[in-house]
Amino acid sequence: MKTGFVFFYFILSAFIFKSQNKCEMSSMTDTIINSKKEKVTRGEFIQATLKNKSVVQLYKLSDNKYYLKLIVTENLYFDKIDNLEILSGSKSYNEKNTRQYELNKSAGYYVIEIYKNYVATLRDEGITGIIFGKAETNFTKQDANQVKQIAKCFYEHIAVKK
Repeated sequence: MKTGFVFFYFILSAFIFKSQNKCEMSSMTDTIINSKKEKVTRGEFIQATLKNKSVVQLYKLSDNKYYLKLIVTENLYFDKIDNLEILSGSKSYNEKNTRQYELNKSAGYYVIEIYKNYVATLRDEGITGIIFGKAETNFTKQDANQVKQIAKCFYEHIAVKK
């Protein structure tokens, strides 16, 4: 009898803890400029601010395309066009001819279109670093975990919407 009660309590506790891990982040609506087409489009996004004050934003636009906006505070090369490689554990995502735009004197940003399956990679691996040209910026494990968390919320609550 005691064993059955303990087992029941354990299962109930597992469900309670699992339900508490749901996404508590709320999505916002804003516009984003597609850097390749110079087009402004409205969409939903979720963001995370990282330890070094960089920001990662995941967008789903009204035309069902996905974008990643990275606001960086290191390795600033305003208006330079080069290859951008986003490292996610052992995987990477490459975008050729990416421009780093100036946000202000201490921050720049990249905007790239990504595929839905790459959102799943971010959910599983996070972002461990970026390479722009020859400049590499590494992210901490804590930052990678924050990216995983927002990618999971984004994937489960925004990417699945039609």
